[in-house]
Amino acid sequence: MVKYGLEAKLDTRQTVAYGLQHMVLFIANSAIMPVIIAKALGLAPMQIAEMLLRTLFLCGVLSFLQQRFGHGYPIIDGPSGLWLTVWISLASFTAAMGGDIVGLRTHLELGMVISGGLLIVLGLSGAMKYIAKLFTPLVCGVFLVIMPVQLSKSFVQGMLGIVYGGTEADKPSMIAFWLTVAVMILLNIFGSPFIKTIAILIGIAVGWIFAVFVGIGDFGDMTLLKSFIVLPEIFPWGTPTLDPGILITCVIGSFLLLANVLGSFFGMADVVGEDFSGKQLNRGTALFGVSTIATGVFATIGFVPFATSMGIVRMTGVATRKPFYLGSAATIVLGVIAPVGLFFAAIPPAVGYGALLVLFAIIVKQGIDNFKKAELTERKGFAVGISMLTGTGLMMQPFSVFANLPQILVPFVSNGLLVGVILAIVLEQALKERSA
Repeated sequence: MVKYGLEAKLDTRQTVAYGLQHMVLFIANSAIMPVIIAKALGLAPMQIAEMLLRTLFLCGVLSFLQQRFGHGYPIIDGPSGLWLTVWISLASFTAAMGGDIVGLRTHLELGMVISGGLLIVLGLSGAMKYIAKLFTPLVCGVFLVIMPVQLSKSFVQGMLGIVYGGTEADKPSMIAFWLTVAVMILLNIFGSPFIKTIAILIGIAVGWIFAVFVGIGDFGDMTLLKSFIVLPEIFPWGTPTLDPGILITCVIGSFLLLANVLGSFFGMADVVGEDFSGKQLNRGTALFGVSTIATGVFATIGFVPFATSMGIVRMTGVATRKPFYLGSAATIVLGVIAPVGLFFAAIPPAVGYGALLVLFAIIVKQGIDNFKKAELTERKGFAVGISMLTGTGLMMQPFSVFANLPQILVPFVSNGLLVGVILAIVLEQALKERSA
């Protein structure tokens, strides 16, 4: 039950307190993924810091815009797990095939911009009410289970300390990884409602301090600072370039995220006790397109409205808009302060992947819950089984097996997540039981 609704009047003390809480949640949900993907894309420490700052800046701006002009709810817009899996897959493929990682970055810029433009057209056209029917609980379940599975290899590499060039398991990294995991789980089980919402930050802090103590981490090299304030740069990776295969992958990925988008929209409407209107759906989808374009223009991992926001509102009982605006504004300010970026960019890989393991374990649980809602029949079972086995099977193949395929298809076909979800959509519709 929500204690303070969307338009509730709060005193100044409450507004500031809840606003700062939102700011902490913005940071907790946005600080890990940019660091992980930036390192996979071969960025230098200061470039990583700047990417993280742009992420925080956009997180505040886009969350504010969505609440003010889009869906109208206190939902954090931040880095997407799907884009993390897709971008890491593309970076791994490019490295394995001896490709140009610098070129990959500029291909991604253009891919995200074009994908966002198509999403805006979709939102403004009013076609979302038809598209939404394809993202059934079955499809969402497949999406939410395959996505963490695709990253599981990276999780284990992070645990072993062999993410970036290492060849042998590193004991301190393993301890830091599992210490982070243990703290986050224990806080989620035994912590107060507020402590649960910041368990990510606390878990990272504990693991990070341990990593520094044993010599596998630091708190950022502040000697790299050239100025205290760093404003977001447009196309910082260079002039956008076109790669048809990567463009197709970005377009498909952005449309698959509609499953996540719809879940966040309708879930929060249910939490605050409102009916989600068609106008809200169209505006929210169009602004989701704007956010996708913005992540391409400012070169950071693609965004999505966080489904976890409804859990935060459930736990705190606060859905009021003003504190959310304050939290958004504070995050925007943090997104231009260079020391903040350098500090969070120094998160040790083992700690970052430990935190991601817990977050994605929760996503697996959400996927299983979706399968329960789907009420799997034998026909639906075929759709789930074939799509998941095909998707996960593709993840296990060395990238060299795709070398003889047309170049335009390789980024898509080699990504088990995209293939698996598309198969789930197609098979569910094809095997649907028809009325007599």
